[in-house]
Amino acid sequence: MQGPIEGRNFREGQELAKADLHLHSNYSYDVINVPALSPRALYDRAIERGMGFFTLTDHETMRGVLALRDELDAEFGSEHPIPVMNGIEIYVKDREVGHVIHVNVLGLDPKQANQLAKRRKNLGKFLDFCRAEGLYHVYNHPFWFENGESASLETISDLVAMFPVIELNAGRISQLNWRTVELAREHGRNLVAASDSHTGRIGRAYTMAPGRTPEQFLGNITDGNSVVVPRNTSLKEFISEVQDTIDLVFGLQHAFPIKRTFLRQHPKLRVLAKVALGSERVMQPGKLQAMVRRSLALIAYAPASHFILEQKRMNQRLEKALAEAGLADSPLTEEARLAH
Repeated sequence: MQGPIEGRNFREGQELAKADLHLHSNYSYDVINVPALSPRALYDRAIERGMGFFTLTDHETMRGVLALRDELDAEFGSEHPIPVMNGIEIYVKDREVGHVIHVNVLGLDPKQANQLAKRRKNLGKFLDFCRAEGLYHVYNHPFWFENGESASLETISDLVAMFPVIELNAGRISQLNWRTVELAREHGRNLVAASDSHTGRIGRAYTMAPGRTPEQFLGNITDGNSVVVPRNTSLKEFISEVQDTIDLVFGLQHAFPIKRTFLRQHPKLRVLAKVALGSERVMQPGKLQAMVRRSLALIAYAPASHFILEQKRMNQRLEKALAEAGLADSPLTEEARLAH
């Protein structure tokens, strides 16, 4: 997938701002705890990269974005260099859906976040609350599943129909992003493009829309008066991001601060990492550090390859489902094939 995609109601001749509306700081459990990934560091980087608005969508928490607001208020008062929008990524675990879905909600306050958390087991009630409160909400990366989960194309299509905005995610391969575009078109839904970066790659994918305030900007995205600038992943891109992470860790030149949630799903690997990364000798520049860095890059190749392979397998299953339904020659399938 290459080049910008205009929204269904986009109007030429407007002044556009841009923003990356899916971004994680070191307040997310799966982001390494280094200064370069703090909320303020990411905010400053967003300004450098020409973003007109900023948000954090940390997993299940608003602590990062609220801490950033307090810091900016202390330094600038009420007029920040670029406006900050409160945001959060929430896992909705409705048994009737059959798999966990990720939803970004922006423009909310902590009380509303708590109310949404109470509704996470019922997607209908969750969405009803978003609509009643006028909250911008997005179905994130539709073709993503937790380990051991899966879903039919029909289920994903039904979910797309329930949301006003659907995300094109820079962590998905081109074929799956194209399928997302086609499902959004089929149901008359609008798109947002975002990086979903966990390593500070702000603006790798982004969205442009008119609006002087966050409310106007988000409203135009919801209405389809916007332009998305998507990006896809690949094995090369994924390895590059892993290398960025390694560089961030060893660039500290002192023992890496291990988070409680660091590698929590891989206890044996966590123990090894704590030994290596907690060592001042390893963290200091030299031959030992260089050897460890090379070893980590090689070790990362296997899970990175698996991550990309799983997405390709998902695309193959979808192609088979379309063929069995007699839709093998649909525009969706043709665009996905051209994206190879």
